Amino acid sequence: MTSDNDIKENLDDSHIVMAVIPDMEYEEGLVRVAGILSKNYTKILYISINKPYEKLVGKFEKDGVNPDKFYFIDCITKTVKDVLPIKNCTYVSSPRALDEIKTSILEVLKKQRIDVALIDSPFYLSTYYEHMDVLKFMHFLTIGIINTNSKGIFPFQKEGVGSIRRSIRMFTDKTVYL
Repeated sequence: MTSDNDIKENLDDSHIVMAVIPDMEYEEGLVRVAGILSKNYTKILYISINKPYEKLVGKFEKDGVNPDKFYFIDCITKTVKDVLPIKNCTYVSSPRALDEIKTSILEVLKKQRIDVALIDSPFYLSTYYEHMDVLKFMHFLTIGIINTNSKGIFPFQKEGVGSIRRSIRMFTDKTVYL
């Protein structure tokens, strides 16, 4: 099992790290990774493809992760309800609005001076897009992270996401197994 220090050290030595988390521990593993990031970085971008901002913040607070260090891009909440703007979250209209997601990510990376970005999860994009579209998006995200001198962590479930994980691995510098 990878230690918290291993994750930090891998991010220190790399631009992009893939985190592979066992399926049954995926949610807890993501919170663990978020906790590691919040202990080691000041500004963290959390791109959520399928979890609402309110649920994420509640989970973070319950598990002792400081949500104030995070800026969220929430791709799901606006699909079910209207929301008012808040200071640390951009609500995107839908996970299907790829151009809007890209624009939001670039704006946040540039304006917020993000230290590290985490996307939860690249695999969920394959629910909405073809394999090649997901790869193009992940390439775009990788270039945005590198060009803004940020770091990135791309978490994946261990089982059942083989082809998309193998393809996206080409954008990462290292892989850690939780």
